[in-house]
Amino acid sequence: MIRRIVVILTALVLSLGTVCGQQSHARADYDFGTYLIGNGLLCDAQTLARQPLNEKLFTPAALDTLHYLRGQTHYTLQNFGEATLSFGRVGTNSEFYPKSAFYGTICHLSLGNKEEAKTTLDKFATTPQAEEYRELLAFERAGIALLEGDTDTYNTLQREFTYTHFALAEQQHLFDNLATQQPRNLSPWIAGLASAVVPGLGKIYAGNVGEGIASFLIVGAFAGLTAESWAKAGTPKNWRTITYGTIGSLLYIGNIFGSVASVRIYYEEFETSRSGAVMYGLHIPLRSIFR
Repeated sequence: MIRRIVVILTALVLSLGTVCGQQSHARADYDFGTYLIGNGLLCDAQTLARQPLNEKLFTPAALDTLHYLRGQTHYTLQNFGEATLSFGRVGTNSEFYPKSAFYGTICHLSLGNKEEAKTTLDKFATTPQAEEYRELLAFERAGIALLEGDTDTYNTLQREFTYTHFALAEQQHLFDNLATQQPRNLSPWIAGLASAVVPGLGKIYAGNVGEGIASFLIVGAFAGLTAESWAKAGTPKNWRTITYGTIGSLLYIGNIFGSVASVRIYYEEFETSRSGAVMYGLHIPLRSIFR
């Protein structure tokens, strides 16, 4: 009986030592990876993050530590696809889960996967940690609403903003400003018609003053050359008149289509600029909250 007790106690001690060793090893890798990132040794950090991982050798807690380390490394290197996979493997009971959920959301958004980002936040919202990060959760969801152009949802989520959190207040005001920004109401038909009447006027209407003036001068120059050649030759059938007239006509038609396209480009640039500002606003608070 005594021998059996000794054997059992010995096994427990060895098991505990193994678990502690695994967690210590995982923590050492985490600290080393953090050191590499903090000192700009990104290639070395990436090499560490891509080392084969035999999950059978680690406890769940140790694995959570290593998965978070890998996710954070890939996030820093902007390998967002790999980052989402690593962040997504961190368990909901881990101390790293809140960080993984929010950084994983940013990675999904950086890849254009808005539905996956919302799913990640929805999953986090069902955990006990969610209440501690309630305002950040509303902020991230509000950012996604802005990216989707969903003003009603944004206004609902914006009610959770207190504007007092040191890491969120500035970006919350930024989001409020972005939510009120609207593009100018431009019509591609008006732009095309304007440039048909006066070359370049449609581009000026779309906000491209420089391009509009350039179009007017170029088309006008070829129109002048065509008229001068015609006047000198006394007939429109000489090669100079035909050449100038053909080039001028192509430029005139291209100027009309270009003006129509300028309206589309204006809207695309507006959305790209606003989306970039939203993504910037989503990134910034995480650095302060999860130091």
